[in-house]
Amino acid sequence: MDSLTQIVLGAACGEVVAGKKLGNRAILWGAIGGTIPDLDVFATFFCDEITATSFHRGFMHSFLFAALAPWGLAKLTQWFYHNNVYRLRGYKLWAMVIWLLFFFSAAAAINFIPVFMGEGLSWYVMAPTLALGAWFVRKLWNDYWRRDFELVEAPYLTWVSLFFWSIFTHPILDCCTNFGTQIWQPFSDLRVQWNTISVVDPLATIPFAIFLFTAAKFPKTSPQRAGLAWMGVAWFVGYVGIYATWHKVKADKIFEQTMQARNVQYQRYMTNPTIFNNIVWSGVAEDDTAFYIGLYGFNDAGKEFAPISVLPKNHHLLAHVPPDVRALRFLRWFSDGYYSVTPYNGDTLQVNDLRFGLLGDSIRGNNYVFPFLLFKNEKGEWDTKQNNRNRSSVKGSEESFEKLWERIVDGRQ
Repeated sequence: MDSLTQIVLGAACGEVVAGKKLGNRAILWGAIGGTIPDLDVFATFFCDEITATSFHRGFMHSFLFAALAPWGLAKLTQWFYHNNVYRLRGYKLWAMVIWLLFFFSAAAAINFIPVFMGEGLSWYVMAPTLALGAWFVRKLWNDYWRRDFELVEAPYLTWVSLFFWSIFTHPILDCCTNFGTQIWQPFSDLRVQWNTISVVDPLATIPFAIFLFTAAKFPKTSPQRAGLAWMGVAWFVGYVGIYATWHKVKADKIFEQTMQARNVQYQRYMTNPTIFNNIVWSGVAEDDTAFYIGLYGFNDAGKEFAPISVLPKNHHLLAHVPPDVRALRFLRWFSDGYYSVTPYNGDTLQVNDLRFGLLGDSIRGNNYVFPFLLFKNEKGEWDTKQNNRNRSSVKGSEESFEKLWERIVDGRQ
């Protein structure tokens, strides 16, 4: 799930667990706890792309990490408050800088999604993040830098509970997306993916955040504060756990009916919502030689996935690549076997992870959401890297978001 949603979820866990004892500090530390698992992305700066991608949503997203980390984090937090570190001006300055860097990094990542998918910057995404950034800067200045903090005291087990719930809920939410989360690390590299919600869904996050930050305006012992916080939790659980799951069940049934109507003898299939919504769903089915990909919107006139694109697997193109090569093993594992192969340049091949569907409602050009290049590096070894950072790799997809929005609102007639 996107960073902002994980921050809000972690903040809500902090408030529910310790809001009456810590006030808004519970929200702050819950947000920090909800962010900690995603710090695994910094592996990108220290290792190659295969290792970094494998490590993301790995051990730091596991149940074991959620069980162990809170005990150490609780000790550090108690030391931090008992020694009055939080009151030092030098610390506050560094904390402000770190929080600003973190916020703008998260905002940049969210705004980069349309660019990542070949659409360029979108004012629909940028304007809210700029407004939120202005509010965040103002809050830091007035409520953090200029404020003289009161003494903080809370039992050790309160801190343990706060960090446990804010960290534990993070991988649970990530399992609801289609990226895959290795919750059983280090005992298994199985990636759990329930495919019920998009990695970014504003309808799940924005009302949740409004409830929570409205609650923060009230005193920590106020019944209104607790009520608003629980209303936010109820909204989020209802949306993700009930509404999205109900859509998943219906989408699966309609996709099965679509494949049966087309006499496709599929071996397996998966469905998942498209980006930014839970209305339009993507489906991919696999048979012996091809994949069948289509979209269905709950506002469509007909109850079928349409149009259906047929993508040959072309796995024979990998015949010259040794099957035990690290890069190829990674691609098969990461895509869960849902991949097609297309020629790229010479010995270089493009391996397309089809779990994420297409940019648009049908195949055109090279509009895969998550393509990888499989190539020989300067050492003569087979290697891989993502190929969706090159705009030419998604040529012709400029109108995909606009068409997706039209299908969300009006459906396919």
